[in-house]
Amino acid sequence: MGEHTTNREALAKEYDAIHNRLFLLQILVLGALLAVYQFSGASAALANGLASRFGESAWWLVNAAYTAVSIFGFAAFMMPFSYYSGHVLERHYDLSNETFGDWLADFIKSLLIDLALATVLFSVIYALLRFLPNGWWIAAAAFYILFAVVISTLAPVVIMPLFHKFEPLEEGELTSAVKAMMEDAGIKVVGVFKWGLEERTSTANAAFTGFGKTKRIILGDTLLTGYSREEILAILAHEIGHYKNRDTARLMVTSSLLALLGFFVAHHCLTWLTGFFDIPAIYDIGAAPIFIFSLFVFSLVSMPFANLHSRRREFAADAYAIEKLGSPDALVSAFEKLADQNLSNKEPAAWVEFLLHSHPSMARRIERARKT
Repeated sequence: MGEHTTNREALAKEYDAIHNRLFLLQILVLGALLAVYQFSGASAALANGLASRFGESAWWLVNAAYTAVSIFGFAAFMMPFSYYSGHVLERHYDLSNETFGDWLADFIKSLLIDLALATVLFSVIYALLRFLPNGWWIAAAAFYILFAVVISTLAPVVIMPLFHKFEPLEEGELTSAVKAMMEDAGIKVVGVFKWGLEERTSTANAAFTGFGKTKRIILGDTLLTGYSREEILAILAHEIGHYKNRDTARLMVTSSLLALLGFFVAHHCLTWLTGFFDIPAIYDIGAAPIFIFSLFVFSLVSMPFANLHSRRREFAADAYAIEKLGSPDALVSAFEKLADQNLSNKEPAAWVEFLLHSHPSMARRIERARKT
């Protein structure tokens, strides 16, 4: 057991280091692609070509077509990274059960979903840029939050079933215990569902998903087969902790403030840079790479602070679970299993955790849980 743990921890550190390097490389490549797209004239050429084809009055169609073509083009350039990180690496570390065909099918489905969502989002934002040139960023932030809520509501019934099978969890001791835990916490959910992960991955997971009338509990089949009843309930108690601590509301407030600030920064970047590069107007879709780059940089700068808030909420949810269960043992045991099964680096470098991780390291969570 000790040798197995040592080997898995070494693999986890190796796996984590590769992902961190890939993340940095993708940031550099994406930034370079945006710069080339804007300053080579390719973006303006596409926008002008579409305007010539559809007419200036059909600006909404031009914007939608530009967004779809651009998203598809960037996905094509970034596909080698997606393939390596999402398939090659996962297969190499025995975390994926997908064939290349399975992975490609999921990639195409994800791309089509991204195309649809990005087209709606950018069409609305660029309409706001056109009609509210000074205050568009306020309206855009409000729309972005509303859009996110709608997608969160639809995800478990429209999007997630495209990738995984979901079926009601069979009635039994575990289901009864889960329902009793929900009732005790005052949480109303549609039901408890078995999440078909095993066909695609060997990792384990569980979550609350959905919003309002689509809120439900999903338990990965990989979790159901490898964890004790007490460990599963401990994981759910953590999720209930988020609910009882009103973390969804906290997240919405944080996301709203970040969206507002991000669009405010983008407004000033667009205003200054379009003037600097002699671009006709801030609502010119040909300047979209500037807009995207400004949001991209803002998200990178703000990510450590958003992650810091998120890690604090995770600790608070852990504390709730331990208080509810009366002992940290089941939660600690579940953490140990999850780290091993999901090949999580239990002790990442402090700077990596600060910059990139939305969850505290497993080592810190286990240490704090044992002291609670």
